[in-house]
Amino acid sequence: MAKKVMTTGVSTQSAKDLSSLTANDIPALLKTVTDKINELKGGIPKEAKTTGDLPGFGRIKDITTVESLIQAHSMVVNKERVYNESAAILGVETKKYPFKIGGSLAEEWVIDILGTINVVKNKVELEKLTKIKTTLESNLSAKAKLARDLKEINDMINE
Repeated sequence: MAKKVMTTGVSTQSAKDLSSLTANDIPALLKTVTDKINELKGGIPKEAKTTGDLPGFGRIKDITTVESLIQAHSMVVNKERVYNESAAILGVETKKYPFKIGGSLAEEWVIDILGTINVVKNKVELEKLTKIKTTLESNLSAKAKLARDLKEINDMINE
């Protein structure tokens, strides 16, 4: 009989191996799951860079298809390119008059699109890993929770 394999991308440990883990193993496994979630999200910032709607698309975080995100990216990149070409022809400095659309710079739109596309592409695996993370967090001991919280506080202070 073949072993059942965990396919969340976190590891390829068998179900038997996972069942032999103890409470002491939870912090390390939680870190592994959190790292994989961050990897799938592509290291996107927690807060969106853009605050408004991209004309014709709405809020980037609300777009749910890869195709629409590709179209949004194409629109932003091409409009910026044409804007810069026109500014050069007209003798206008783009540093003084940068391209903005919907109140945000093209670079900000691109960052949000890249982050959102990673979430959309990896939606199923991210949902599974998030559920695993929640379960692991609920099983952390009070001592481990305190250590994790203190580390997060330290990281925030040192940002």
